[in-house]
Amino acid sequence: MPAFRMRDVILASHNPRAAERVRAILQSGQIFVQNVLSSGAEVLSYASIRPEAVVVCGRLSDMPATELARLLPNGFDVVWLLPSGEPQPGFCSNLVPLQMPVDRAELLDTVRTLAASAREQSRPRATRAPEEEALLHKAKEILMQKDGISEREAHRALQRRAMRTGQKLLDAARQVLSDSEE
Repeated sequence: MPAFRMRDVILASHNPRAAERVRAILQSGQIFVQNVLSSGAEVLSYASIRPEAVVVCGRLSDMPATELARLLPNGFDVVWLLPSGEPQPGFCSNLVPLQMPVDRAELLDTVRTLAASAREQSRPRATRAPEEEALLHKAKEILMQKDGISEREAHRALQRRAMRTGQKLLDAARQVLSDSEE
């Protein structure tokens, strides 16, 4: 059996003090930070020589985190520390927004889960079939109605459920539908 390998974790923020605070939180949770970078361009350069990593991203001077996530190759995930009051971004398969102030345990769990998940380099980013999109939409509608939350909050709730249970997002959506029928 091949040895289990965690993906690298890197930090990206134009604010060195904020990056050090996040680094201290991650390292207190036994998550080693491989590198601290200050711009999206530096992250993209890092991505050109490394096969995969989890990027914990604060505010960058040269591009928004959503743009960085879109430009990164397969094998890279971005945990975006979303500034308080900033609207949640639209769906991006490799972007996990965490609203500031971030819960320490949620940050550690999210980064640990992403770092432990290996990506296949040859697999292109998935685009969902219309049936799958409909399934996700229906599950979000159920959560929105049941919990009185927005669509973005419902999507984030599905993401958290998937990460917490080790399921894929579509499997978590199917579980929501199944639970609502009982």
